[in-house]
Amino acid sequence: MFEQSTIDFAAARADRDAGMSQAFDHAQRVDDTFGQRAEAFIYSYARSHRQFISEECTAAAERVGLVSPADSRAWGAPFQRAARNGVIRKAGYGISQRRHLSPTPLWQSLVYGEAA
Repeated sequence: MFEQSTIDFAAARADRDAGMSQAFDHAQRVDDTFGQRAEAFIYSYARSHRQFISEECTAAAERVGLVSPADSRAWGAPFQRAARNGVIRKAGYGISQRRHLSPTPLWQSLVYGEAA
């Protein structure tokens, strides 16, 4: 008989959050304005995009000169803050090109069409 193992989601979330926090803290040490600029960019991007995955937003940020942190997980904290602040919310899953076509959160803008 096959026995199904259980996954400890609480531990997985804690590990995810720790990785995001470490990456964000490092990005802030390198550039103490990273968090503020990243959040502002997410807000601006969400005003002109109904739905998107994070890598679409971060690629757009790089195209306009927002220097990308050494570890892309640093963007996790600004995305989480944008969700808590009512700018975006998870709306299912999209497909990540960077993560070998893995599922990744699809964000829905809650400020789409809002004037700049």
